[in-house]
Amino acid sequence: MNKLKKSINVRFFSIEAEGNFFSEFVSNYQANLNNDNHTRIIGIRNKKHLIKTSESVQQADIDIYPVTVVRERNTWQTKATSDGKITSIAINQGIIGDPFFFSIIPQLKVVLGFTSGPSVSLKSVGKTLLDQFTNSRDNKVKLELIPKEKEFSKLTEIADYSSLHFKIGTSSLSDVSENAPQLIKDLSSAPFIEGNMQLALDFDIDENEDTGLSKQSVIEIINYLSNHDDCTLLKVKGKNGSV
Repeated sequence: MNKLKKSINVRFFSIEAEGNFFSEFVSNYQANLNNDNHTRIIGIRNKKHLIKTSESVQQADIDIYPVTVVRERNTWQTKATSDGKITSIAINQGIIGDPFFFSIIPQLKVVLGFTSGPSVSLKSVGKTLLDQFTNSRDNKVKLELIPKEKEFSKLTEIADYSSLHFKIGTSSLSDVSENAPQLIKDLSSAPFIEGNMQLALDFDIDENEDTGLSKQSVIEIINYLSNHDDCTLLKVKGKNGSV
């Protein structure tokens, strides 16, 4: 059988939390390890999430807490073989989904996440994970992407933008995170969007026009798309040049 190569999406996030979240996280993590299989299944918005903890490890005297999450997929899964047979996948009290791997570092208030699934889901799945290790739902936990600085250094030097152009596959719009920019959410729910299409879009940018995009919206969209593997082209043009 030929080996298939799949890209791995890796993201770093900073953790913003209220109250005693970090001390609660460690104690609740240890409590979860006391379960026989270190595993529990929760339901979030009609999707099951399997959360499995592993023994913490140390690197340079810093404790790292590894967690694996499998998020159930909404689509109906099938098994297709080379002889042309298409059958359902039989499971016994389990779920079929995308695996996500996280390393939580409370001392640095940082999360490392990676997956071969949708990169845009790393943030939402990571937040769901951290919410399970807090004692109070009133303690809000936020994840902020730590971007590659070189990708955005020139954008901050431009005072005004004139246009935005990007290409993206529609298959990636079927599973959009809650933290996605409003434009991406609108595209995801648009009735004319079909699967396996390639969208090429141009937008005017004007702070003073209702039909244009604001500078802040453009930065949010660029931040989102630059970390999206299905975005094959991304250009923003300034009034005095382009980047």
